[in-house]
Amino acid sequence: MSNDRATMQSRPTRTRPRVGPWRLLTLPFRGETWRHLLYALLIPLFAGLILTLQYAMKAAYDSGHAKAGPLVLLAAIVFAASAGPAFERMRLRIFFDEHLVARGSRRVPGALAFLFVNIVLTTLSFAITIGWVIVSARNLTYPIWGWAPYPDPAWGGPTPVGAVTLHFLAGVVAFFVLPWVVVRITEWQRAAVRRFAADRP
Repeated sequence: MSNDRATMQSRPTRTRPRVGPWRLLTLPFRGETWRHLLYALLIPLFAGLILTLQYAMKAAYDSGHAKAGPLVLLAAIVFAASAGPAFERMRLRIFFDEHLVARGSRRVPGALAFLFVNIVLTTLSFAITIGWVIVSARNLTYPIWGWAPYPDPAWGGPTPVGAVTLHFLAGVVAFFVLPWVVVRITEWQRAAVRRFAADRP
C-alpha cells in the first residue's frame, strides 16, 4: 500500500490549461497567441502548395497541356512528402525555439501519415487564421459602414439595427473564439511533427 502511494506521489500530475472566460477574453492580446497565429499564417508548405497548385494546373490546361495536370500534382505531392518534415522542424525552431532532430530512418507509412495529417492541419489553421482576420476586420467595423435603408436584406434584417447588431456580435465572437481554435490546431501540428518527423527523446 505504501509503495503504491509512493508511486502515485512520484508521478507528475497532468494539468490541462483551463480556458476560463477571462483567459478567453485576453487570448487575442497575448504574445503567445500571436506566435501561434503567425505560425499558422506564414509560409505553411502544404497550404501554400494547395493554393499555388490550382494556378499551375490552370495554366497547363489553358496552354493546351491538360495531361500535364496530373504530373504537376504528383510532383507537388513528392516534393511535399520529401521536404515537409525538415520544413516543419525549421518552422518550429523559428517560431517556438523548439529544436528537433531528424529521424535517422524514415518509414513510408509514417511519411504518408505525416503528409496527410500535416496537409489537413496546416490548411485548417491557415484558413481559420485568414478567416479570423477578414471576419474580425469586416464585422467589428460593420457599425461604421454597414447601415442600409429599410428593409435591409442582410442577415439580422430587415431592420438596419438588427443587421448591424448581428454582424457586430458575430465579429466579437469570431475575434475571441477563433484564436483559441487556431492555438489548439497548431498544438496538434506541433505534436504531429514530434511524432512523425523527429526522433523521440
